[in-house]
Amino acid sequence: MSMVTVLIPTLNEEANVDLILNRIFLVKESCGIDFDILFVDSASSDNTCKKVSSWESQGSVFLLRREINLGLAGAVIAGARFVKSTYLLVMDADLSHPPEAIPHLLRPLLENSHDMVVGSRYVEGGTMPDWPVTRKLYSKLATFPALFFCNVKDPLAGFFALKRELIADFPVNVPGFKIGFAVLAECGTGLRILEVPIEFRDRDYGKSKMNKGVIYAYLRQLVSIAGRRISKRVLY
Repeated sequence: MSMVTVLIPTLNEEANVDLILNRIFLVKESCGIDFDILFVDSASSDNTCKKVSSWESQGSVFLLRREINLGLAGAVIAGARFVKSTYLLVMDADLSHPPEAIPHLLRPLLENSHDMVVGSRYVEGGTMPDWPVTRKLYSKLATFPALFFCNVKDPLAGFFALKRELIADFPVNVPGFKIGFAVLAECGTGLRILEVPIEFRDRDYGKSKMNKGVIYAYLRQLVSIAGRRISKRVLY
């Protein structure tokens, strides 16, 4: 496999597979960076896996099928342990994360100027053109408690690139769905982190995974991180 893997977790994303891969391959052909693409599917009930498999003849598209859905964080960790690449870029399958930003997230890693690069909605140049004011407000409110545990403006965007070992060797169970935030909270003080602006768009096809269960998982993640912080202070 390549030195870089683009990892895309999926759950019932049949309608988006061709769309995202067509855009990713256009980026790959023009950016001069070689990378593989790994889909980690969490027991989709539609034809997501069939769609991905039809691209495997391209030579750089791979599929890891999981028989049960253990959540997004579990899928990303499984994918990180499956590949042997040095660097990993994680993005959603629904095209909310623009494939055209892939080179901007990878180059600082490849140039060894940073250890983790986050695609950010909240740095200068970042936009959310599909979002009404109320949704932007809710997003800011959801982000606010995460800011107590890391020093980036958009820890929940879910579009990030980093050294693969940071996830493959992740020392704790991740109760939430935001593995990027978990890495920032656990390792951020020792990492050189860069945020680059992205245009974040809503999905056109398929069903959003945002529900009460996801919100509950995020709250559990915050409590778990806070608990470990308190335990460390008590011990030391």
